[in-house]
Amino acid sequence: MSTFYLLPPRPCLGECFASFLQGLFPGLTWDHSVLAETLTAAASRHADVYLVFPEELPEGEEPARALANAFGAEPGDEVIELHLAERPGHFAVRRWHVEKAA
Repeated sequence: MSTFYLLPPRPCLGECFASFLQGLFPGLTWDHSVLAETLTAAASRHADVYLVFPEELPEGEEPARALANAFGAEPGDEVIELHLAERPGHFAVRRWHVEKAA
């Protein structure tokens, strides 16, 4: 089985991690786009893990269908959706599985 991560837009992801890193390395600035690409590259090294940004999904299409059509998601695959939470730098997580096509 595969795991698909539906991520917030790249700039948001990069900004969240830049904020985290600024706490570890005061005084340094971070390129948000480089951070987002570096993080996705690192996470993609895990077997059967796919990272998907909103701009990669067809507009208006249901996520499960879009993942199946564009990324090969199959019934039983896990989907982890990350959305920015109300508290800055935090994410709301929703987990679900791709179901069989009707």
